[in-house]
Amino acid sequence: MALGPKNFLRHKNKTVCFTNDFRNMCCSERCLQKCILQMCTFAVVSSWVFAIPQANYVGDPEADMSVPDIITRWGYPVETHSVITDDGYILLMHRIPYGRDGGGKNSEPKPVVFLQHGLLCSSSVWVMNIPHQSAAFIFADLGFDVWMGNNRGNSYSRWHTKYDTSFSEYWRFTWTEMAEYDMPAMIDGVLNVTKRHSLYYVAHSQGALTMFTTLSENPAFNRKIKKFFAIAPVATMAYAKGLFGMLGGNMYSQFQLFYMLFADMEFLPNNFITRLITEFICGIASKDPLCENFIFLVSGPDSHQLNKTRIGVYLAHNPAGTSTKNMMHFAQMVHNGRHSPFDYGLAYVNKKYYGMAYPPLYNVTRIMTPMYLYYSDADWVATGRDIRQYLLALLPRKYLRSVTKLEDFNHNDFLWGLRAAKEVFLPISEIIRKDHQRFLSLLSAPKNAPSIQQKSSFVAAEKWCKESDRRRL
Repeated sequence: MALGPKNFLRHKNKTVCFTNDFRNMCCSERCLQKCILQMCTFAVVSSWVFAIPQANYVGDPEADMSVPDIITRWGYPVETHSVITDDGYILLMHRIPYGRDGGGKNSEPKPVVFLQHGLLCSSSVWVMNIPHQSAAFIFADLGFDVWMGNNRGNSYSRWHTKYDTSFSEYWRFTWTEMAEYDMPAMIDGVLNVTKRHSLYYVAHSQGALTMFTTLSENPAFNRKIKKFFAIAPVATMAYAKGLFGMLGGNMYSQFQLFYMLFADMEFLPNNFITRLITEFICGIASKDPLCENFIFLVSGPDSHQLNKTRIGVYLAHNPAGTSTKNMMHFAQMVHNGRHSPFDYGLAYVNKKYYGMAYPPLYNVTRIMTPMYLYYSDADWVATGRDIRQYLLALLPRKYLRSVTKLEDFNHNDFLWGLRAAKEVFLPISEIIRKDHQRFLSLLSAPKNAPSIQQKSSFVAAEKWCKESDRRRL
């Protein structure tokens, strides 16, 4: 059998092969499963090691910088804000209020853009490349007020009003709680600071999943999102490939056992032990293919978009940690192909939480926010098949404004790929710019909108602008 350049194939001898995209690296399926289980065990054990300052391992100063430090290094202003969720988690958000060298620093109201990271990531994903390639910097230089969220349990959101991270109660969450509590807390916090009624939401992977869930469960929340840009969106993962495909497929029972043994703990934290991986395994990242091969195993084939000189920086900041329960929830999504809350595996336990033997499905047909989707068939996490069979089939056509299929983008290329700025971030910025210009024109000289003249406020203009947008759909 001939091997294509971008295939992940199983042969009769149960060998998982990585073809030319992975430099012909091969290993047996049994060995790979063992390696993954060892990695999972290592991920939890490493969470027990106290994070301490460490030397720079990869030769780039940004590897040891925080997100605010990286932003400052490139000459941008930065602010850090915190919010407390209704269930007690303390979340940090990073803000770039205007562009470099004061660009966009004026009294004119700027579009407020909220960027939300994906699974095992943090706000760092939006500033990992140089400014003209990083979403947060691009939007700030275009005059946007940029905010970046951090979900519970990652490097920047590790506090709680009652528990610290040594308590298993702290880690008893999945993306369901992020959708129910984190999203409203962060979005409301931004709107409170900016004195706005709504904002633009741009999200990658799990960040899109949580917003789909929030919007479907909380109809009133739709009014707070002007436009929702879903980049490599996850909703169901029935056709996930690579590492996630194995966790929810052949290895699902082993991963269930792993979760039962370790219960609610931290998974792949960003601390001293995990950074040792960067030092001893990756070495000089731009010259060692092992690290980039691991990235491709998770996200999809090498599309030749990866800036290999930045691999050390990517891996120094990510993974940024989550809970074992959240990872188990993602494995369930692959195994069951359902967009639903966490399945406790026992009918009587599910009945306790949901009133039924199985978790209920979320109903995305109830979403009432204009949406823009960006996906690729080369993505192994948010696969094109999942998106077409679930999101494109069920999202209300009235609010699905555009669907953009990109060629040869793996899951991480949407964040860090060399083509991401041109094919993802700049098109999004143009949509936001045009929409905001319409808002400003209504604010300064509204036509056929007496409520704006009477109130003369941002809130009134935004409300009228959004209602006008919906009437045109």
